[in-house]
Amino acid sequence: MAVWTIRTQSELSSSVVLAPERYDPRRAVRPVGQEEAPLLVSTVARVIRRTVTSTTAPDASYLVLDTSHAQEGVIVSPKSTIEASQLGSAKKIVGTGDVIISRLRPYLRQIALIDDELCELGTRTVIVCSTEYFVLRSANEESIAFLVPFLLSKPIQEVLAASQEGGHHPRFNEPTLAALPIPPSLIETRQQVSETVLANTRSYRRSERGMKKLVEMCGQLFYGRSQNYQ
Repeated sequence: MAVWTIRTQSELSSSVVLAPERYDPRRAVRPVGQEEAPLLVSTVARVIRRTVTSTTAPDASYLVLDTSHAQEGVIVSPKSTIEASQLGSAKKIVGTGDVIISRLRPYLRQIALIDDELCELGTRTVIVCSTEYFVLRSANEESIAFLVPFLLSKPIQEVLAASQEGGHHPRFNEPTLAALPIPPSLIETRQQVSETVLANTRSYRRSERGMKKLVEMCGQLFYGRSQNYQ
């Protein structure tokens, strides 16, 4: 099925962007039954842009999150910490409660919550992420964990897929993310949904720790038996 739209010159994006992807009608979505102006992602969260590099970073330990570390709502298998001098290129600073979403190849669903247990790495540990991520932080004191399943949902994923621009490295832009409309019913239940996301993330961390202990135990058994043969 062909998808097309017609725009006048005055309706083109700033700098007269002619990329057809910019005007894909599938980039616009409105929650069913919502007639009034929708509440947008930009209303409940702000985009954080603060960055550090190896030359500007304060003396501390840094946990670096690449795009591969965010999968289906959680941070998985982060590397060990590094020193400031090892940071290299610019990295964005993130904090507890932030939600990160990769703008690169959105179909990979690289979205995650920066949870409390991930951040329990010591007082001198700073968590940073690739600049490919958009970092969302609550506009007030309320949790935005509910944005994780929202951003992973099929309607939003379809919008992000239609919004990606570029050939070899397709990305969507910040205005697309900021303008995503949130269903009123989700706003009404944001606290319950956020609490459920946090509970599920804690369960994941427990499972992760349990598996790590089993791996360590098996390693100790192996070396113990090897020593018996010496």
